[in-house]
Amino acid sequence: MSYDRMREETQTATCACGQGTVTRLWYYEMDDWNRTRDGYSDLTIHCNNCKSKYHIEHCTHHFSQPKWKGDGIRTDYYLVPNGKTVHHTANTKYFHFNLQETWVSEYPLESLKEALADMQSSRYSTRLSINSSRAILDDYFRRYKKKSLAPIISLLQECVTSYNSYEWTFEKMQVYKEEEKKIIDENNKIINEVLQESYPLNFN
Repeated sequence: MSYDRMREETQTATCACGQGTVTRLWYYEMDDWNRTRDGYSDLTIHCNNCKSKYHIEHCTHHFSQPKWKGDGIRTDYYLVPNGKTVHHTANTKYFHFNLQETWVSEYPLESLKEALADMQSSRYSTRLSINSSRAILDDYFRRYKKKSLAPIISLLQECVTSYNSYEWTFEKMQVYKEEEKKIIDENNKIINEVLQESYPLNFN
């Protein structure tokens, strides 16, 4: 379903040296189902001096605020020094685990044994006594909409018995997360340094 352009407006900001401008085109579109979207295009530096020193990039900021005020996301545009960029990301892994793989990656072996013992000693799911077994029960319920302990016990027994054969145990996952955090922190440091050298664009 294609979108039709309903409205557009050229917005202008002063460039870094103050002798020229930067423009962008704001647009508002709607399809046949009355779904709408808006965005920006055609960002252009109208200053030879700034064009020789900068290029345009955007940086998305996330912040907390009440839902009724918005989604807590703001995108700002900058004139960034040529040869530098604010686009630094970590090579994040996306895991697609089954339940056993999820539990093994989230709980150390001793915690899985404790959860298993708790379930084996409890006749009903409402009698579970430790947080890990209740959390594992919730995981199972979200996937299967059932709270029967017998199939969960069977899965946990497999987790405990074969713990060291899983690729992503709790210990390995903690090492990966720590390394990922170091990369993210270093990237954020570089981004902040580049932003300090960049010129924020205030469009009107």
